[in-house]
Parts: sequence; C-alpha cells; structure tokens
Amino acid sequence: MAVQVRRLMKRQDFVDCKLGRRVPTQSFVIQVLEKPEEAGLGVGFTTSSAAVGNAVARNRARRRLKAVFDEVCRLNPAAAGQGLWLVIVAKAPILKIEHAYLLKDMRKALAEAGVSC
Repeated sequence: MAVQVRRLMKRQDFVDCKLGRRVPTQSFVIQVLEKPEEAGLGVGFTTSSAAVGNAVARNRARRRLKAVFDEVCRLNPAAAGQGLWLVIVAKAPILKIEHAYLLKDMRKALAEAGVSC
C-alpha cells in the first residue's frame, strides 16, 4: 500500500506547521507538525522570492521539490497512517544541487522527521 498523501493548500495549514519541528538540509527545510487525528501525510511546498528568486526560479524549485518527494515517498510502498503534516521550504541552493544529492537529502530529512517512506 502506498502512503496516503494529500496536499496542504490553505494558508492556515502552512502557518500551523511553523509551530512544529524543523529539519534543515542544505537545499530545503522540512517543517513537521504531528496530527494524530489524521491518517497519512499532508504535504505542502513553498518557495520565496527572497530565498530563491524570480517566478521562473521559484517554479523550477517547487517542481524539483515535488519530483524528489514523489520519487522518495509517493512512489515507494510504505505503511500509511502516520498523521503528519509536512511543509517543505526551498532554499537558494536547490537550483544548483544535482538530483541524486537531492534524493539523498530528502530521504535523510524525511527519516529524521519521522516519515517512513
């Protein structure tokens, strides 16, 4: 069974995740909020113009984050029912780091955040 993943779309969900733990890496930060009343994962992706740059760079960074997360978590079978919300915030180096390193970083950060993918 694949992990149940839903997208966080509301601003309040992103604000709520700021109250949780932070797992920093070189190219992104994962904010983790435990939601025991929910099954599966809630995940949101964000970039800022101050950190990443113009709209083209922000969209590229967001696409890279989504692709790496999908490859690590959504496409691998794992147990669902974790009850976590994740907000993944891009940092400036995400556009320059190669894909293989991003995958390794994402696996390490998700494991540290308590996500079993």
